Amino acid sequence: MRPASFPLPPLLRATIFRMALSYLGIFTVSAIALLALVSWTTSVFIEWQIQETVEAETTGLSEQYRERGITGMAEVIGSRASQDLERRAVYLLSSPDGTRLAGNLFGWPTESVAEGGWMRFPIERFGEGRFGTDILARLYILPDGHKLLVGRSLHEARRVKSAINRALGWGLALTILLGIVGGYLTSRHMLQRVDSMSRTARRIVGGDMASRMKLSGARDEFDQLAASFNDMMDEIERLVDNIRTVTDNIAHDLRTPLNRLRSRIDVALLAEPDAAALRRTLEETLAEADNLLATFNALLAISNAESGQRLHSFEPLDPARLAEDVVELYEPLAEDKGISLSCHADIGLQLDGDRHLLFQALANLVDNAVKYTPAQGRVAVTVAGLDQAIEIAVTDSGPGIPKEACGRVLDRFVRLDQTRSTPGNGLGLSLVRAVAHLHGAALNLDDNGPGLKVRMTFPLPPA
Repeated sequence: MRPASFPLPPLLRATIFRMALSYLGIFTVSAIALLALVSWTTSVFIEWQIQETVEAETTGLSEQYRERGITGMAEVIGSRASQDLERRAVYLLSSPDGTRLAGNLFGWPTESVAEGGWMRFPIERFGEGRFGTDILARLYILPDGHKLLVGRSLHEARRVKSAINRALGWGLALTILLGIVGGYLTSRHMLQRVDSMSRTARRIVGGDMASRMKLSGARDEFDQLAASFNDMMDEIERLVDNIRTVTDNIAHDLRTPLNRLRSRIDVALLAEPDAAALRRTLEETLAEADNLLATFNALLAISNAESGQRLHSFEPLDPARLAEDVVELYEPLAEDKGISLSCHADIGLQLDGDRHLLFQALANLVDNAVKYTPAQGRVAVTVAGLDQAIEIAVTDSGPGIPKEACGRVLDRFVRLDQTRSTPGNGLGLSLVRAVAHLHGAALNLDDNGPGLKVRMTFPLPPA
């Protein structure tokens, strides 16, 4: 039988809270190490001060010894011992044979003497034990063989050290407590924002494509993530709407030619055998099939451009040569319609891009211009070098496009009422927009008065 499990609250399972605890643990260990260093440094400093005090007092007693002899030194020691009401000082003066002559210590300590004559011993083992602490003392051998021991109690030093340690300990405990509380509050605040983002994501998964993550205005990482997510959802929503529109347009625009195909085939099957009529029907059917294939090829080209799959085929190319090739391709058609088709291109320019897609996009623009420009009209292709950019433009003297429709005609299968009678599938400008977007170019449709001017502006990398 498996033991019952008790799941932790969401806050305790949160990565943010666990990270806060980890940082708090690292900080606590570091703080303890720092406090230990401070405590040790304080102890060393206090003992150094005691040593300095003992050194100074020994120097003074040595002066008395030189001036007044051993008797004068004994008197000074007795006077100082009697005046030390707090019993912090330790004195012992003895003869060369160890007989006590003066001081408040009644026997010599048995602890070993360190380098420089310093020694440490507990006072409880000697005399009345009234000091009740360790003594730090120094032993001096006078020139005549007398021994002098001067020391100081470490009780005060330890009391100060203990007070410092308590203060540091309380400070550490308070810091840890504040760290836990701060980590809890911060984690809860962040978890609330994460939960808000998760709820928004779940609404989107449920079909609410219009939901967006809220920005707190703090401009922090969460706001950056939310802004990026919202931008992504805007693009996804646009693409989904575009797919929905394309699907509707395909169903609408392809239904008619498919019905015509079926009707022609039905008529051919029901009619009396006639080779000429059958051939004519097959030719019309073939032309209709070619139009359908052209539509699907255009859709495929747009899909490739929008997916970015052709980025690997980018290469340096001469935009002037590209424009000349397109103009050369459409010159016969323009001449048949009595239209003046010209090309004006700056030489020495270089553009990184997909030549096939750029050629197809520019050909679509020239094809539209020649198609909708009346006889005796003008169509011009220009390539100009700008400041950190290259502009490729196609201008015509045709009917143009109303300003309010300039944005709509870039969508797939959109054809204006005045162009319904002209052959086409409404995908030419959609392909141009997709190719321009793939190359990071700006696409603008302007009034040419009369006619239309379409500009593709390609930014150049900094020199």
